[in-house]
Amino acid sequence: MTRLGSLAALLVLAAGCSGVPADGAPPADPAAGALALEVWRGLDAAAASMSEQGDTVEVDPIEACADAWGTWFHDFGARGLACTAAQVVDPSVLVEAAPVRPFRSGPHAAHEDVLALDLTSDRAFGHYDPAFVEWVAAAFVPESAAGRAALGAVYGRHVARLARTYWLTLRDLEAEGYPGDLADPTFAGYASFLEGGPVPAGAESYEGAGYSVFAFTDRSETLLPDLGLAPGANEWEAKYEANTAYGFWLRRAEDGTHGAWAEGLEALLEAFDPGWLAEHGG
Repeated sequence: MTRLGSLAALLVLAAGCSGVPADGAPPADPAAGALALEVWRGLDAAAASMSEQGDTVEVDPIEACADAWGTWFHDFGARGLACTAAQVVDPSVLVEAAPVRPFRSGPHAAHEDVLALDLTSDRAFGHYDPAFVEWVAAAFVPESAAGRAALGAVYGRHVARLARTYWLTLRDLEAEGYPGDLADPTFAGYASFLEGGPVPAGAESYEGAGYSVFAFTDRSETLLPDLGLAPGANEWEAKYEANTAYGFWLRRAEDGTHGAWAEGLEALLEAFDPGWLAEHGG
């Protein structure tokens, strides 16, 4: 099961963007806001640098993404977004700028000038510090309409599908009882697994003893009509993103930060995708 959700990947975009802190959240650092804006503005060029132009590529996406982010693909998924953003500003710089460390516990090293994600663990995962999530979520979008307008096209090219996917998976989970007891056995099985239970039959990971990211595929397929995919879009990529999104939200119920992440995501959609959000339960 992938260890990085899109909202975690988006810390390289969101951390420090100007905004009003939530009650009790540390204020956004103006220096971090400048770094985050630099990342937003640099996404197009970073993505282009990892795309083939003729027979050449400026930055090898496999070399850039495989070890650090556990993916060969820079152009879809949470890890791909994180890898692309990392070509603009090293995310360890943003971690260092945060007022608290991202994780209270778990296998990841994320402190001071170090960001080393353990993406191979079968069961262990990073438990976010709620104060860090509040800091990020409170500063998720620029305050000004002009700032949002300037970033709208970048959002559409690099973030929109992921943001919509994470919203739809959240609402789907809520229909099953999330964050409490879950009616759907696949969701309930993963929640039990996170608490130390066994992997249910049919959900075994082919990579190890963990829970397969593909266990949620049947459910993910039902979300495709609501994503607003462009004609010819790769539906496999969208289903994979939804699979990882379900896992992300179920882990956030375990570490207790689901509410803060949900508020941050809703703020992002309200700023950049309000029409779609209004049609999908916002």
